[in-house]
Amino acid sequence: MGIQAETLYVLDEQERIVAINEPLEMQPPAVFIGTTTEGTVIRFRQDLPQALIDELLRVTADSLDIVQLCRVIERYKKVTDIWIGPAYAYQNGEASNEREPDVLLIDESNRHLLKKHFPFLHDELSAHVPAAGYILNGEVVSVCCSARRSAKAAEASLKTIDACRGRGMAPRVVKAWCEEVSRTGLLPLYSTSWDNVSSQKVAQKLGLRPYGIDFNISTE
Repeated sequence: MGIQAETLYVLDEQERIVAINEPLEMQPPAVFIGTTTEGTVIRFRQDLPQALIDELLRVTADSLDIVQLCRVIERYKKVTDIWIGPAYAYQNGEASNEREPDVLLIDESNRHLLKKHFPFLHDELSAHVPAAGYILNGEVVSVCCSARRSAKAAEASLKTIDACRGRGMAPRVVKAWCEEVSRTGLLPLYSTSWDNVSSQKVAQKLGLRPYGIDFNISTE
Protein backbone atom coordinates (compact mmCIF):
# COMPACT_ATOMS: atom_id res chain seq x y z
CA MET A 1 0.00 0.00 0.00
CA GLY A 2 2.96 2.29 0.55
CA ILE A 3 3.98 1.70 -3.09
CA GLN A 4 0.52 2.71 -4.22
CA ALA A 5 0.67 5.95 -2.23
CA GLU A 6 4.03 6.75 -3.84
CA THR A 7 2.50 6.08 -7.26
CA LEU A 8 -0.70 8.05 -6.81
CA TYR A 9 0.88 11.12 -5.23
CA VAL A 10 3.98 13.26 -5.10
CA LEU A 11 5.24 13.03 -1.51
CA ASP A 12 7.70 15.22 0.34
CA GLU A 13 10.48 14.03 2.66
CA GLN A 14 7.96 13.60 5.48
CA GLU A 15 5.70 11.55 3.19
CA ARG A 16 3.11 14.33 3.08
CA ILE A 17 1.03 14.64 -0.09
CA VAL A 18 2.24 17.54 -2.22
CA ALA A 19 0.34 16.87 -5.44
CA ILE A 20 -1.40 14.25 -7.54
CA ASN A 21 1.17 12.37 -9.59
CA GLU A 22 -0.05 13.38 -13.04
CA PRO A 23 0.11 16.50 -15.23
CA LEU A 24 -3.45 17.66 -14.45
CA GLU A 25 -3.65 20.50 -11.95
CA MET A 26 -5.98 18.91 -9.42
CA GLN A 27 -5.96 19.35 -5.68
CA PRO A 28 -4.94 16.12 -3.94
CA PRO A 29 -7.10 14.66 -1.18
CA ALA A 30 -6.63 15.84 2.38
CA VAL A 31 -6.14 12.26 3.55
CA PHE A 32 -5.27 8.99 1.81
CA ILE A 33 -5.78 5.79 3.78
CA GLY A 34 -4.89 2.35 2.50
CA THR A 35 -5.85 -0.70 4.52
CA THR A 36 -4.56 -4.24 4.11
CA THR A 37 -4.42 -7.36 6.24
CA GLU A 38 -0.90 -6.27 7.21
CA GLY A 39 -1.89 -2.84 8.49
CA THR A 40 -2.85 0.69 7.48
CA VAL A 41 -0.97 3.34 5.51
CA ILE A 42 -2.03 6.97 6.04
CA ARG A 43 -0.75 9.97 4.09
CA PHE A 44 -1.79 13.57 4.81
CA ARG A 45 -1.83 16.57 2.50
CA GLN A 46 1.08 18.91 3.07
CA ASP A 47 -0.99 21.90 4.19
CA LEU A 48 -2.83 20.13 7.04
CA PRO A 49 -1.76 21.55 10.42
CA GLN A 50 0.14 19.21 12.73
CA ALA A 51 -2.57 19.46 15.41
CA LEU A 52 -5.14 18.13 12.96
CA ILE A 53 -2.82 15.32 11.86
CA ASP A 54 -2.23 14.34 15.48
CA GLU A 55 -5.99 14.22 16.06
CA LEU A 56 -6.57 12.12 12.93
CA LEU A 57 -3.86 9.68 13.98
CA ARG A 58 -5.47 9.43 17.40
CA VAL A 59 -8.94 8.59 16.05
CA THR A 60 -7.53 5.99 13.65
CA ALA A 61 -5.28 4.30 16.20
CA ASP A 62 -7.73 1.53 17.09
CA SER A 63 -10.30 1.52 14.29
CA LEU A 64 -11.22 3.24 11.06
CA ASP A 65 -14.38 5.33 11.40
CA ILE A 66 -14.82 7.43 8.25
CA VAL A 67 -17.66 9.48 9.73
CA GLN A 68 -15.53 10.42 12.73
CA LEU A 69 -12.59 11.23 10.45
CA CYS A 70 -14.75 13.58 8.40
CA ARG A 71 -16.01 15.34 11.52
CA VAL A 72 -12.45 15.96 12.65
CA ILE A 73 -11.37 17.20 9.21
CA GLU A 74 -14.34 19.56 8.96
CA ARG A 75 -12.99 21.52 11.90
CA TYR A 76 -10.33 22.58 9.39
CA LYS A 77 -12.11 22.56 6.01
CA LYS A 78 -15.38 21.32 4.56
CA VAL A 79 -15.29 17.74 3.23
CA THR A 80 -16.35 17.69 -0.41
CA ASP A 81 -15.86 14.07 -1.44
CA ILE A 82 -15.19 10.60 -0.04
CA TRP A 83 -13.82 7.92 -2.36
CA ILE A 84 -13.68 4.28 -1.26
CA GLY A 85 -12.80 1.21 -3.28
CA PRO A 86 -10.77 -1.97 -3.66
CA ALA A 87 -7.16 -2.03 -4.84
CA TYR A 88 -5.76 -4.85 -6.99
CA ALA A 89 -2.35 -5.92 -8.23
CA TYR A 90 -1.44 -7.99 -11.28
CA GLN A 91 -0.33 -11.52 -10.49
CA ASN A 92 3.09 -11.70 -12.09
CA GLY A 93 3.13 -14.68 -14.36
CA GLU A 94 4.46 -15.80 -17.69
CA ALA A 95 3.66 -13.01 -20.11
CA SER A 96 2.42 -14.15 -23.48
CA ASN A 97 4.46 -13.24 -26.55
CA GLU A 98 1.26 -13.37 -28.59
CA ARG A 99 -1.32 -10.62 -28.28
CA GLU A 100 -4.86 -10.74 -29.59
CA PRO A 101 -4.98 -9.28 -33.11
CA ASP A 102 -7.45 -6.55 -32.15
CA VAL A 103 -5.34 -5.30 -29.22
CA LEU A 104 -2.34 -3.08 -29.88
CA LEU A 105 0.21 -1.29 -27.75
CA ILE A 106 -0.23 2.39 -28.52
CA ASP A 107 2.86 4.51 -29.13
CA GLU A 108 3.89 7.48 -31.23
CA SER A 109 3.66 5.42 -34.42
CA ASN A 110 -0.05 4.68 -34.05
CA ARG A 111 -1.39 7.19 -31.56
CA HIS A 112 -3.57 8.68 -34.32
CA LEU A 113 -5.90 5.75 -33.61
CA LEU A 114 -6.81 7.49 -30.33
CA LYS A 115 -7.76 10.83 -31.80
CA LYS A 116 -11.51 10.35 -32.38
CA HIS A 117 -12.57 8.84 -29.06
CA PHE A 118 -9.69 9.68 -26.71
CA PRO A 119 -8.32 13.08 -27.80
CA PHE A 120 -6.78 13.90 -24.41
CA LEU A 121 -4.75 10.69 -24.38
CA HIS A 122 -3.79 11.30 -28.02
CA ASP A 123 -2.30 14.66 -27.03
CA GLU A 124 -0.71 13.52 -23.75
CA LEU A 125 0.31 9.97 -24.65
CA SER A 126 3.94 10.31 -23.57
CA ALA A 127 2.83 10.91 -19.97
CA HIS A 128 0.63 7.80 -19.90
CA VAL A 129 2.57 4.96 -21.50
CA PRO A 130 2.37 2.04 -21.62
CA ALA A 131 -1.05 2.09 -23.25
CA ALA A 132 -3.00 -0.72 -24.88
CA GLY A 133 -6.04 -0.24 -27.09
CA TYR A 134 -8.75 -2.38 -28.64
CA ILE A 135 -9.06 -1.51 -32.32
CA LEU A 136 -12.44 -1.51 -34.07
CA ASN A 137 -12.88 -0.13 -37.59
CA GLY A 138 -9.46 1.49 -37.43
CA GLU A 139 -10.03 3.33 -34.14
CA VAL A 140 -9.29 2.70 -30.47
CA VAL A 141 -12.61 2.10 -28.71
CA SER A 142 -11.28 0.76 -25.40
CA VAL A 143 -7.98 1.74 -23.82
CA CYS A 144 -5.95 1.01 -20.71
CA CYS A 145 -3.06 3.32 -19.98
CA SER A 146 -0.89 4.45 -17.09
CA ALA A 147 -2.77 7.08 -15.11
CA ARG A 148 0.19 7.55 -12.79
CA ARG A 149 3.70 6.08 -12.59
CA SER A 150 6.47 5.92 -10.01
CA ALA A 151 9.83 4.22 -9.82
CA LYS A 152 8.12 1.06 -8.58
CA ALA A 153 4.62 0.86 -10.04
CA ALA A 154 2.05 2.13 -12.52
CA GLU A 155 -1.64 2.72 -11.84
CA ALA A 156 -4.13 1.74 -14.55
CA SER A 157 -6.72 3.97 -16.19
CA LEU A 158 -9.41 2.14 -18.17
CA LYS A 159 -11.89 3.74 -20.55
CA THR A 160 -14.29 2.22 -23.09
CA ILE A 161 -16.68 4.18 -25.29
CA ASP A 162 -20.35 3.72 -24.39
CA ALA A 163 -21.26 1.88 -27.59
CA CYS A 164 -18.66 -0.83 -26.94
CA ARG A 165 -19.19 -1.53 -23.27
CA GLY A 166 -20.16 -5.04 -22.20
CA ARG A 167 -18.45 -6.66 -25.19
CA GLY A 168 -15.40 -8.06 -23.40
CA MET A 169 -12.89 -5.51 -24.68
CA ALA A 170 -11.90 -4.03 -21.32
CA PRO A 171 -10.32 -7.18 -19.81
CA ARG A 172 -8.25 -7.66 -22.96
CA VAL A 173 -6.72 -4.20 -22.94
CA VAL A 174 -6.10 -4.32 -19.17
CA LYS A 175 -4.31 -7.65 -19.56
CA ALA A 176 -2.12 -6.27 -22.35
CA TRP A 177 -1.33 -3.20 -20.26
CA CYS A 178 -0.46 -5.29 -17.20
CA GLU A 179 1.89 -7.49 -19.18
CA GLU A 180 3.64 -4.52 -20.77
CA VAL A 181 4.03 -2.74 -17.42
CA SER A 182 5.51 -5.93 -15.96
CA ARG A 183 7.98 -6.12 -18.84
CA THR A 184 9.26 -2.67 -17.88
CA GLY A 185 9.95 -3.88 -14.35
CA LEU A 186 7.08 -2.01 -12.69
CA LEU A 187 4.22 -3.38 -10.60
CA PRO A 188 0.82 -3.00 -12.35
CA LEU A 189 -1.82 -1.61 -9.97
CA TYR A 190 -5.56 -1.36 -10.59
CA SER A 191 -7.94 0.53 -8.31
CA THR A 192 -11.63 1.27 -8.55
CA SER A 193 -14.57 2.45 -6.46
CA TRP A 194 -17.11 0.24 -4.72
CA ASP A 195 -19.93 1.56 -6.90
CA ASN A 196 -18.10 0.74 -10.14
CA VAL A 197 -19.24 -2.86 -10.40
CA SER A 198 -18.20 -3.28 -14.04
CA SER A 199 -14.63 -2.26 -13.22
CA GLN A 200 -14.53 -4.74 -10.35
CA LYS A 201 -15.74 -7.47 -12.72
CA VAL A 202 -12.83 -6.71 -15.04
CA ALA A 203 -10.38 -7.20 -12.15
CA GLN A 204 -12.07 -10.44 -11.12
CA LYS A 205 -12.16 -11.81 -14.65
CA LEU A 206 -8.41 -11.24 -15.00
CA GLY A 207 -7.68 -12.78 -11.60
CA LEU A 208 -6.09 -9.59 -10.27
CA ARG A 209 -5.11 -9.92 -6.63
CA PRO A 210 -7.13 -7.76 -4.22
CA TYR A 211 -4.65 -6.50 -1.65
CA GLY A 212 -6.48 -3.71 0.16
CA ILE A 213 -9.00 -0.89 0.26
CA ASP A 214 -8.37 2.79 -0.53
CA PHE A 215 -10.00 5.74 1.21
CA ASN A 216 -9.61 9.30 -0.09
CA ILE A 217 -11.14 12.26 1.74
CA SER A 218 -11.13 15.54 -0.19
CA THR A 219 -11.81 19.06 1.06
CA GLU A 220 -12.45 22.52 -0.31
